[in-house]
Order: sequence, then C-alpha cells, then structure tokens
Amino acid sequence: MSEELVELARRASALAILREGPLDRRELQERLEVSRPTVHRFTRAFEDRGLVERSDGELALTAVGEIIAETVTEFRRTVRTARRVEPLFEVVPGCDPALVREAFADATVTTAEPGDPYNGVRRFMSIVEGSDTLRGIDPAAINPLHLDDLHARIVDGMETDAVFLPEVVESLVESNPERAREAFESGNLTLRTHDDIPLGVTLCDDRIGVGIYAEDTGLLETYIDTPSPAAREWAEELYVEYRDESTPLAEHPELSELPPVEAAANDR
Repeated sequence: MSEELVELARRASALAILREGPLDRRELQERLEVSRPTVHRFTRAFEDRGLVERSDGELALTAVGEIIAETVTEFRRTVRTARRVEPLFEVVPGCDPALVREAFADATVTTAEPGDPYNGVRRFMSIVEGSDTLRGIDPAAINPLHLDDLHARIVDGMETDAVFLPEVVESLVESNPERAREAFESGNLTLRTHDDIPLGVTLCDDRIGVGIYAEDTGLLETYIDTPSPAAREWAEELYVEYRDESTPLAEHPELSELPPVEAAANDR
C-alpha cells in the first residue's frame, strides 16, 4: 500500500489531467511532456489498479479513479500550501493546519532575496496603493523608502488604524514629526501600542497580508497575501485581539507627550 501511495503521488499530475476528461495516450504524453515509454508504463499501472478504463482509444478515470485522483490532488495541494507558508507556523503558536490549508491555499508568497531584500515590502505597498483602508499590527518600523507614499495615502484619505511596538511608534514620530503631525491632523490615522507583536498582519480592502520578519535583522523576510474569506476572518480576529489589548497613543504614559501626538490629542 505504501508503494502504491508513493507511485500515485508521483503521478498526481497525470491523474489531475485525466480529471478534466478522457484522453488518448498521445495527448496525455503531450500534456505531461514525458516520453512515450513513460506514459505507457504508468497508464498500464493505472489500468491494472482499476483507476482508468479504455473506451474508443481514450483513457478515462473510473469511479474509483475519480475518488483517488481527487484525494491525491488535494494531498498535493495541502503539501504545497504547507511548504509555501511554513514560516507562518513558526510565529503563530497553535496555528490550525486545517485553517492554513483552507485560508492560504491560493496565497501569494513573496520572500526577500539576497539581491532584493525589499521584495516583500514592495508587494505590501502594491496592495496598500489600491486600498481605501489599512488596519493591522506590526512589530517593525515602516520602510523609509515607502514612508512618503504611505504618508500621502493617509493624508489623501486612507483610513489607517495600526498597532505597533512602543519603540517603533516613538522612532517613527520622533524621526518624522512633520509627517506625523499632518497624518494625525487628517483624522485618518490612529496609532496604538502593544508590547508583544510576533508578526505583521495587514487588512486592506481586498486582501489580507501576513508579514514575517527575520529575528537578526528585523527585515521583512516573507509576505503572504490572499483574498481568501477564511484568511480574512482569521486576520480580523487576530487584529481585534491585539487592538483590544493595545494602548491608544494618547493614553501611553511616555508617547503621549511627543509633540505631534500631544497636538493631535488636544485637537480632538
């Protein structure tokens, strides 16, 4: 049985193609881009196991073959999803594998490369640029390369509610007092603080994203985004949990005294 499972997993692509409809061996060979002996070998094995039957020179899945083909295809998809979003399990304790399979199966995974360390940041910005809202949590500072763009989006009307580590907010406000003042005065920016944020989660109009950072550099290492409703529900729950545990900036004992924050609080 174990040998059969291995063989079926190896031939999952052929089974997936046959799920689309009957094909003769030549057509299957062309679709798979394999040699003639190879396609003869595994289709004969399919026939011997009762997975396919021949009719008018074409191979078609049997009822049992349909069930097994669907199961093998789902297995492959689960393995592919788990491997692609593996970093998620490292930063979300008790992450439900079934949730990950459902929520992130079709996610876009963007990783930092040696020659392109800001690949994930650009992907994040491409999503933000088309959104009228931005909510989320994040343990890292905003990349300086995109600070102007985010500032412009907020001032122009993008409603933003974000939870950061206290030191990130302090650095952001102190390094960019004029931008911070304009963003607060626009009424579109709400900042909160939380002392323990293990990952980034962003909720935009059409997609949610998960940012995973390198421990040694603090750089965005992996960004996973998807329009999946299941992923949005998960992200909403996580965001609300952190927001409810967070401290509004105006109530933070130290940060509330920073000039842009104090001015914004007095204006409200």
